[in-house]
Amino acid sequence: GDRYSKAECDAMLAREILAYEAALDRCLTHPVPVGMKIALVSWTYNVGAGAACKSTLVRKANAGDLTGACNELPRWNRAGGRVIRGLSNRRGAERAMCHAALKEAA
Repeated sequence: GDRYSKAECDAMLAREILAYEAALDRCLTHPVPVGMKIALVSWTYNVGAGAACKSTLVRKANAGDLTGACNELPRWNRAGGRVIRGLSNRRGAERAMCHAALKEAA
């Protein structure tokens, strides 16, 4: 029965995103371009910090293979063992953002 205004919901979401970013920062030790970081925070918010930090994606990023890290995003398109179109679309958008950030940084 809780009710919140749009402003309250926006504030709660902003706090959550900052928490997920902080969790990702604890395991992502290699610097990444801003646009890539935004894509990875979006992904982390969706999959959870524990899964993100244990992932091949973060291992690749920490090893300096940023392109390889971006290319891991589409693998995270399942829920309950099934491919979900919405997750495929989301991961595709995050991958595109990730690669665009690498191009801009080059």
